[in-house]
Amino acid sequence: MESLDYKKASFNDLVFEGRNKKYGAFYLRIIYDEYVLRAMGIAMLAFALFTLGPVIWEKLVPEEVIQEEKIVTVDPKMIEPPPIDPKTPPPPPLPSAPPPPQVSTVRFVPPEVAPDEEVIEEDPPKQEELQKAVAGTETVQGDPNADPNELSLDQVGTGDVIGAPAEPEPEFTFVEQDPVPPGGDLQSYFSKNIRYPQKAINADIEGKVFVTFVVTSSGDVDDVKLLKGIGYGCDEEAIRVVKAMPKWSPGKNGGREVKVRMNIPIVFRLAR
Repeated sequence: MESLDYKKASFNDLVFEGRNKKYGAFYLRIIYDEYVLRAMGIAMLAFALFTLGPVIWEKLVPEEVIQEEKIVTVDPKMIEPPPIDPKTPPPPPLPSAPPPPQVSTVRFVPPEVAPDEEVIEEDPPKQEELQKAVAGTETVQGDPNADPNELSLDQVGTGDVIGAPAEPEPEFTFVEQDPVPPGGDLQSYFSKNIRYPQKAINADIEGKVFVTFVVTSSGDVDDVKLLKGIGYGCDEEAIRVVKAMPKWSPGKNGGREVKVRMNIPIVFRLAR
């Protein structure tokens, strides 16, 4: 048996001194440390790939960009109407309806309480007369073919008569001649009169406020409403400035001044 150099001998040499080193246990002990290191290296490499793999994949493979379709809603009221040819004459005014034929009336005044000396004896109209005419404040000879149901208010008298309610003035969106703002420049008016709300300045708010209103046939601004706002006091300021606008030159349709509905954007932009 060979003598063992204890200075250079390993732990396995000391354990298997004087024993059969060709036995499998000795060989397993010699290669144990190497295989443990290999296993630890493989495990650490697998953990690193599992952890850093997604990050490396994102860096190497670019992400597919999906573009969303943007739907833009266009208000037809904001579209400018076609220009008016000044050479084209306006259409003639509509002909007025002829007045109805005058209906025959017979004087019939309801009785009133009065002193005897002031009473004037007057016989009421007979039934035969009322078959051909209607009762009124005075006797008028009219057209015998006229319809009694078409009796005008002028023939009835000057008493307190409640007539039919007046029809509202029609409102237009597109007209032959658009209303003209005061001074002819709407943006200049807004830039001089809008006071930027302090809340919007502090929050660094910018954007457009959409306002709708009506320019009447007399040029007044009426029915001011908010369509879309941005908040922080800008909506209220836009409505205030629109309501404070002086008279416009009213729009025209068929040569007549008409009521026109307007939709406008008011821009709020901070000075940089």
